[in-house]
Amino acid sequence: MKTLHLLALLTVLPLLSLHAADPAAASKAPARVAFAQYCFWTGEMELGQIEGVLRTEAGFIGGREVTLVDYDPARLSLVQLATAAKRARVADLVHLPAGTSASGPALAGVTIGSPLGRNYRAAPASDQKKQLEGTPYARLKLTPEEATKVNAFVRVDPARARASLGTASRAQLTAAQ
Repeated sequence: MKTLHLLALLTVLPLLSLHAADPAAASKAPARVAFAQYCFWTGEMELGQIEGVLRTEAGFIGGREVTLVDYDPARLSLVQLATAAKRARVADLVHLPAGTSASGPALAGVTIGSPLGRNYRAAPASDQKKQLEGTPYARLKLTPEEATKVNAFVRVDPARARASLGTASRAQLTAAQ
């Protein structure tokens, strides 16, 4: 059995190093941005509903509530994300990663705030994924991606919330009911 594991490892490691060296693979890494708004609970819900948003987290920058967003730039551009955030009324400011260049004081009509960096502080665990509270999903061990999508849809589209679950989480939910 140990030989089989070693053989599998020796087969996979070269592929992983090729994948890591591939510029196309590197460009598929999630991008990160934060949006300041009046309520990060609403921000997590609204931003999590956007196709291409992978994960959200409630937090603070400079004393303001923000929603930190990891998104897939291959599926959603920063301009599209900012436009959708503005339309959902959860984008008073956008905090771009330090070193990101912008052509002007705004992005898709959203004012650019201070750079996203060490000034970001995550909100306490009790303030994360607030829409899940009081639902059967709150007791599940969800991946961050599942938690983002379920939190986004559980109050507005329960079928879509359930569809966001992976096989293991669906099994947990069924066992809990």
